[in-house]
Amino acid sequence: MSTEPPTQKIDGRELIDQQPLSVSARVAMQLGRESISSSVTAILELVKNSYDADATRVRIRFQGLGSKDATLVIEDDGRGMTLSQLRDNWMVIGTANKATVRKTKKGRAPTGEKGLGRLGLDRLCAVTRVQSVAVNSTPVELEIDWRSYEQAVSRLEEVVHSIYSITEIETDPITGLKTAFSQGTRLILQGLKDEWSIEALANLRSELALLVSPFAAPNDFAIELESGMISDSLDGPVTVPDFVLDAATWKITANIHEDSTVEIRMQSGQHDTEYRLKPVPWREWVRDGSEQPACGPLEMEFYYFPREKTYAGEKILTKADVVQFLEANQGMRIYRDGFRVKPYGQPNGEGDWLRFAFLKARSPEGPAQKGTVGAWRVSYHQVVGAVFLTHHLNPTLSDQTNREGLVEGKAFAHLRTFATKTVRFFELSHQKFAQSNKHDVSTATDAEKKAKESVAASDDALKQLSDMLGRLTTSYIDKPTPTTALPKEVIEAVAKTQSLVEKVRATAAESAEAIAVEKAQVEKQKNMLSNLASLGILAAAFGHETVDWAGNVVKYAERLDEDVISKAWWLSEAERPDVQKTMKFLVSESRKLRKFAKFTLGNVSRDKRTKKNDVCIRRALDTVFSAFREVIEVEKKIRPDYPASGDFCVEGYPMDWESIFVNLIINAAWAMETTPPTERLISVEIRTENGFHIVQFNDSGRGLEAGTEDAIFEPTFTTKRNERGEETGTGLGLTIVKAFVEEHSKGTVAATQKGKLGGASFTITVPVATQASKKSNP
Repeated sequence: MSTEPPTQKIDGRELIDQQPLSVSARVAMQLGRESISSSVTAILELVKNSYDADATRVRIRFQGLGSKDATLVIEDDGRGMTLSQLRDNWMVIGTANKATVRKTKKGRAPTGEKGLGRLGLDRLCAVTRVQSVAVNSTPVELEIDWRSYEQAVSRLEEVVHSIYSITEIETDPITGLKTAFSQGTRLILQGLKDEWSIEALANLRSELALLVSPFAAPNDFAIELESGMISDSLDGPVTVPDFVLDAATWKITANIHEDSTVEIRMQSGQHDTEYRLKPVPWREWVRDGSEQPACGPLEMEFYYFPREKTYAGEKILTKADVVQFLEANQGMRIYRDGFRVKPYGQPNGEGDWLRFAFLKARSPEGPAQKGTVGAWRVSYHQVVGAVFLTHHLNPTLSDQTNREGLVEGKAFAHLRTFATKTVRFFELSHQKFAQSNKHDVSTATDAEKKAKESVAASDDALKQLSDMLGRLTTSYIDKPTPTTALPKEVIEAVAKTQSLVEKVRATAAESAEAIAVEKAQVEKQKNMLSNLASLGILAAAFGHETVDWAGNVVKYAERLDEDVISKAWWLSEAERPDVQKTMKFLVSESRKLRKFAKFTLGNVSRDKRTKKNDVCIRRALDTVFSAFREVIEVEKKIRPDYPASGDFCVEGYPMDWESIFVNLIINAAWAMETTPPTERLISVEIRTENGFHIVQFNDSGRGLEAGTEDAIFEPTFTTKRNERGEETGTGLGLTIVKAFVEEHSKGTVAATQKGKLGGASFTITVPVATQASKKSNP
């Protein structure tokens, strides 16, 4: 039967055909590969799909990373799909089946609404196998080769995929073993397109931890990650961070109610002071002509931490505890129906949608600092909080197609206005509280005040005495017989003056003593911080190595237990070489741990933290290279060349010089990551000229970036970046090196963009110790 329309003439036009718009197969690729910004985002969308399917558990497992057979398996225990559900829902791009569902059978609000999340699979891999089984249905498998969509001539509907009825769904695709899988969906991703490094996997785990709202996390939804790298820090259940919210200085809750009124409450568990904004109509709170907020009713909750020692109930939290907590959780995020909306409020500072950093930079004053009211701004790293939305109550706040934020229109503008004004309410209230509770600055300041008051009092007394003497002179000057004794009031005035002078002296002495004590405390703290900074360099330098070593020890210890303890002496000849290899590896890794532990403990000894005038530079260099020889020469493939003998003594701390060389070696190793192993060299030369020891440190790495020779010694300046171009270095290592050389050893340090080995070159010039030890330093 012909479907061609009858010929018609309308306004001089002749209707000759009717044709719907068609879609090229490349559209699927563009919607998936090109619109979803990262593989991490794609995985988050797939996890949310499992949540929508009422799953209680999602497992994300990698296998064979770094090889051509790299595989990712994502499986859940949700409702699963029948054949018809797979064909009519999953395989229909942009399906609206979730949009019509208010609640799932478990009472969950669906997180997906566009029906595009599955296209993120194209962002992740070349081939996907979808295995699914629902209750009382036959397991099915769909196989998709995403490369078939790259043909520009193909229409979307012309690309077909095979669907199978399967019986082996209980065979685990990674282990090959039988495992219970009675209900749920499994995605097998083959030909992974990204290289999943340790850093990338750690980022994935961090994002998964932040995916579920920490304030109202569903207790029936668990996420597990297996990296395939035997890493305790990466593998295992992804838990919501351990929050210490009860220790916050302030808790702020704010609401836009359904009647379009706004309410804010600010309270603290550390004192009874409370600030409140009682319900006020939106049209009065925001003067933009709107009767109602376009974003709809919502809630905001955040906590303020001043980054200092505090209390959570009876437990004392050190500053280090608070800082560690904040670095993992700081920022103001957005959650919808319990799940995070990226990219708002990343702990690393990205997604600072309320401009905390910008506003703080413009107003760096402290909250108790006297000045213009409202000048204080809270820092990004002092806030942990979130705004909570729902699909049902906030339909105008929709996701961007790439899942990287909300569509920015009037609704989002009102959301930002509400959040910004809430933060401002807190800032003004906290500044008011801080200034009303400000105490005297220090003992020295108080002593100085007392001294000034005493001096003023003595001045008044001396003036009174001078006036009195003037009156006495006038009264007695014409008398014929001189007075044999001074009047009583003169004697009392002189005595009072003497007493005040003594008081002034005592107060001045008190002031001097207090200032001296505070100065000594400052100097002590300075030295302590310097020592702690040294330890920080050492720990940051090689700390990550111990994670892998410890993991290997555990892995092979378990295998050793299985092979030797269980099978004991009757091991077969075929098994014996493998067990012997395991034992040899275990011994080797254990030695690394022992050597690292000895080096670390040696640096915290009192001897290393005592200033000396016979610190041998060459010996400190040899100590570092010897302690980490296996890491530097065996694992990093770096060949060091440095003096084997010689006394080069300087004044300073032994710990400082070991830290100096550790930092320079770390930087050199990083700079040589892309250098062929056969060309990785470190050369250290030490010579003495005109009363100075000159240390020349060179490497064969990439060299310094042009124009950074001076800047690299500035605090927080770094040229280290990750795969995404983000700065990853602390920018403190070379700053501390410079401080150690200049302040503790009275020397200088300079950098050159390229030295004799082609990489960076550092020159350290230090005075020869004037009273060097006569003992040889072999």
